[in-house]
Parts: sequence; structure tokens; C-alpha cells
Amino acid sequence: MLIAGLEGGRLQSLGHLAGGGESEHRKHPHRAPPLPVHGGLLRGRVWHHRLTGRRAEILDSVIRMALIPGDGVGPEVMAEAEPLLDWIRARGRRLEVLRLPYGADHFLTTGETLPESVFQDLRDGCDAILFGAVGDPRVPDGRHAEEILLRLRQGLDLTVNFRPCRPLPGVGQAGLHIEVFRENTEGPYGLQGSTEPGRAVDMAVHTEPAVRRLLEAAFAGAAARGCALTLAHKANVLKHGHGLWVRVFQELCAAHPQVPARGMHADILLCALVQDPRSFGVIAADNYLGDLISDLTAAFAGGMGTAPSLSWAPHRPFRCAALAEPVHGSAPDIAGSGLANPVGMILSTALLFRHLGWKPEAQAVEGAVAEAIGRGMKTRDLGGSLSTADMGTAIRSHLPR
Repeated sequence: MLIAGLEGGRLQSLGHLAGGGESEHRKHPHRAPPLPVHGGLLRGRVWHHRLTGRRAEILDSVIRMALIPGDGVGPEVMAEAEPLLDWIRARGRRLEVLRLPYGADHFLTTGETLPESVFQDLRDGCDAILFGAVGDPRVPDGRHAEEILLRLRQGLDLTVNFRPCRPLPGVGQAGLHIEVFRENTEGPYGLQGSTEPGRAVDMAVHTEPAVRRLLEAAFAGAAARGCALTLAHKANVLKHGHGLWVRVFQELCAAHPQVPARGMHADILLCALVQDPRSFGVIAADNYLGDLISDLTAAFAGGMGTAPSLSWAPHRPFRCAALAEPVHGSAPDIAGSGLANPVGMILSTALLFRHLGWKPEAQAVEGAVAEAIGRGMKTRDLGGSLSTADMGTAIRSHLPR
């Protein structure tokens, strides 16, 4: 696996295997040499995403992916996803990997969260990011987590956060297939508020371009599946922000008459979701409501440990336009214990593979997860006894060679 490192606060392509030695291109001249870190777009490849229906010309056939394991259980679950990158390279996919150190340990040692120079290199020199988790009690204000993860989501304009709920064999409620499309860059997250004696203020901002991009992706997702779309909102009380959501939603309903669509007040939706989850196909929501709803749907599929997510920018303003991460957080209380479930991380990797156009490999990974769990191989949160590493090994044993 090709690795890159940091030098002088910038990403530097090392151009060799992590253990040192001969150049990857020199050893394998049939492969393209590593891309430079700075500048340029990928050449000679066509992107297509089933959920957006968009095609974009991309300029090179080598995919550059950044790995940020982060904090808590993040490095542990990432360690079970990384072998999938070796596996997919062995199947002929051309992939260059950059492993980055950003998280609480790095912040406490250096004072750095995500340097602007590195962010720019990720934005302009990578295609996708595979992310573990951030959050550490040693940084009580969560500054580093906000400046890393929210910076990536908002700085890369990753409007769409896609969170599917598909229970695995013998886990959760069988037969469900719910997809939550959550707006990922606006709402109340990451905005400055204020606190004074006896009074606290948080703000939420919604813009029509972001709302429209999220809803267009949700309509495309519902159309692709032939299922209904539900908008979660509280426009009855949040008349300005959620009023904008309802207005754009109604416009798109008229533009997509083939998609059964309805709006529901979020409190009523949550009640209906608990009582009859099979009545939902695709749910669209703003950042805050989407966060809550997708955590509930994760419970239907076995819990947070199994839930994947993919964030992407449908309008592709930068080269780096996708970030995959498990829905679960850093879980510092179980970090280092081997109790974390790597399934969410592994399924997030599969989502990223599919987004990059590697559908056969995505299906193979998802099938390996289902096969392992169907054979009773489970971590403790699912009623089994396997450790994080053992679960990863069990899943990989079912991958095609």
C-alpha cells in the first residue's frame, strides 16, 4: 500500500512502501507512478453515482485516499478496514493511500488540529477520505474534533450525509431498508453562539443551495429504489428555516411526480418510525433532525456499531468530494479494550468503494459482512464474543480471493 507522510506541514508523497525499499512504480512499471500531492485533477475516468445521477469527467485513473483514524476506538476499527484497501489493490484497483495523524494525541502534542495547508492538500490533492472517529475527554471543549471533522464536512461542502439502515442476518428488524439523507454542512452545528448569565443562544442557518442539493439527492435515491420519500421538518414552529425546506421540497415534488413524497412534522415522524418502520423508504432531513433520526434507524439494524455513513458533494466543487465514516463516535470508555464493533467502519468503506465506482468490490465486502454475521460471528454488542480484530478477520475470511 502506498503511503504518504507529512513534511513541513504539507502532505508529501513518499513514493515507496511503508517499510522502505524500491519505488512502487519501479517495481511495478505497469502501474501509473504516484500522483503529485499538489494541484491537478484526476484524468481519464468518468464518475457516476446512482444517488445523484451525475457524471463528471475526472482526469487520472489513480485514486488517492486519505485515512484519518482519529481518537478512541477510531484507530481500532480503522485497522480492520485498512486490509480492505490492500485487498482491493490486489484486485487491480489503482489506489494510493495517505495516513494522517490528526486527532487528540496529535493536538495535545503539537497544538495542531487540521492545519490549513494540509486541508488544502486534501481538498485539491485527494479524491476521498476514510475517517474513524474524533472526540476525547482530554480535550473537554471538543475543539480538535470540531476543527477536524466539521472543517472537513463544511470546508469540502459535503452537503449530503447518506445513512442507510439494512439489518444484517439475525440482527435487528429483518426486511427493513431505510435510507436517511441528512444535510451535512448547515443547521446549528459548528456555528458560533453565545452564553451569558441566565441565557444561552445557539444559531441555525439554512441556505437554499444546500437544501436543494440535499433534497435533489434524496429524490434521486427514492426514484432509484422506487420507494417513497418523507421530509422531516418542524415548519409549524421553525417557520423561517424549516419553511425554506418545505418550500423547496414542494417545488421538487412537482418536478418529480413519479416519486411518492410527503412532509411530516418530525415528532410525528419519530412516533410513526417506532411504530411502523417498514412504512418508510427514504427520509430527508436537516442536519440536526437527520442526526437524531439516523441514530434511531441504526437501532433497527443492530445498533450504532453496525451503522455506516457516506458524505459527498453532489456538485463536486473540489477534487476531494467524499468522506466515509461509521456513525458511532470515538467511545473512549471502551477504547483499547477490543470491544468496538468494526462492522460500521467496514460497511462505510464499502459505501466509499461504491461511490468510487467499485461496485463489485463493494458488494463483496457487504456480502462478507452478512456471511460472517449470518454464521454467528459477532462482537459483544451483538450478543457474540469476538474482539474487534477477530471480527475483522472473520469478515475478511469471506472475501473472494
